[in-house]
Amino acid sequence: MKGVLLARSPRTPVVDLCHEIDPQDVSGAALALRAAVPYYPAGCVFVVVVDPGVGSARRILWARSRTQQFLAPDNGVLSWLTEEHAVLERRCVRNRALFARTVSGTFHGRDVFAPVAAALSKGLKPARLGPALGDPVVLPWPGTRREAGGPRGVVLTFDRFGNAVTSLRSADVPAGARVAHRGRDLGPLRTHYAEVPPGRALAVAGSAGLVELSARGDDFRARFRAKTGDTVHVRNRR
Repeated sequence: MKGVLLARSPRTPVVDLCHEIDPQDVSGAALALRAAVPYYPAGCVFVVVVDPGVGSARRILWARSRTQQFLAPDNGVLSWLTEEHAVLERRCVRNRALFARTVSGTFHGRDVFAPVAAALSKGLKPARLGPALGDPVVLPWPGTRREAGGPRGVVLTFDRFGNAVTSLRSADVPAGARVAHRGRDLGPLRTHYAEVPPGRALAVAGSAGLVELSARGDDFRARFRAKTGDTVHVRNRR
């Protein structure tokens, strides 16, 4: 992909946002975008190739927010952008004249996304990509369930350290409340890892504003056999 970008638009800087998302983890990619996009300058083209449906009838999506452009498979990966960077316009990418001469059924990142991104970086008008798209695939946000004992969420994904990123917002955890993973008490929400001794499991306010489950100096995912969809419960102090 970098070779195609450099060959077609050699003066355009190419920055790797992330290569650490688990294979097929669309929600992980959606969270990575949610966390990273606000810190990039206006005018960037984000190319997202977490694409389990590559080569199938799934659509290829161009989208724009107020300041950025995105190329992605239409699989919901753009669903969780923050309100400030919400998508304002979408198009289905169908102009095959922009693609590589030969398009592989398994590597659209190289043969479709990269050539189109290069063209956009050089000023291609989005209207030339294809028709407007009004029915994108949406990945629902699991959100937070309000229950008698306190809010309940789920594990959304994991980072490369084995920390579990949950659907609970740190701001929704009341002072003094305790966080539990599948019934295991992790104590009150911490602000940083060093608040607990090495090896201790904890819940921490993550950098993206979401509650994360960690083990200081250890891999929470492996140690507790955690998986996406696991229940995370906040127990309010009585």
